[in-house]
Amino acid sequence: MKIENKLQSIEVINELNLNKFPEQLFYKGEEKKVQEFLENYSVPYYAIRDKTRAGGEFKLKVSYNQVLEEIKEYKIFSINVSSANYADNQLLVGEIEFLSNGEVYMILSTESTFSVRDATQNPTFNLKTDIFDKELNKIPNFDFLYQYITSHGLMDVIVEFSLFNKKVGINKEEIVIYELRTHY
Repeated sequence: MKIENKLQSIEVINELNLNKFPEQLFYKGEEKKVQEFLENYSVPYYAIRDKTRAGGEFKLKVSYNQVLEEIKEYKIFSINVSSANYADNQLLVGEIEFLSNGEVYMILSTESTFSVRDATQNPTFNLKTDIFDKELNKIPNFDFLYQYITSHGLMDVIVEFSLFNKKVGINKEEIVIYELRTHY
């Protein structure tokens, strides 16, 4: 699997039918479509992400009434139901990569209010090891993560995710996938 940018990540997540929060891609000038999305998924908070480049502008907790004002600076962006709506239920957030050779890389946080970006900047766990390392037993639901990633064919892919203690997202699962990366 080769994923070279954020738009390809969206395509692969959709092709694999991975669980995600309701999300839609927009282009500058599509305010009417944005309003329709907000009406279809009425929640207190939304996340807005720049889709033109990695590390672009990201806003995790934008209120319903502020979305139209906040999108003015973006050219290509996504809006999704924010994980902030489920902060009381988030158990683990970050990025993880299981390699075919048994190695695992992870930057994870157990902080319930964190985004993936927050987790990478201030992690609870930051490990480069292998799947036999006993330290992995300290990571909440590690076995669940491993099973999920292997069963969905995501080996050798950096997976950005959140894990919750209840079923959320479009597929009503405990895990939500935000982004997949291989070559960027």
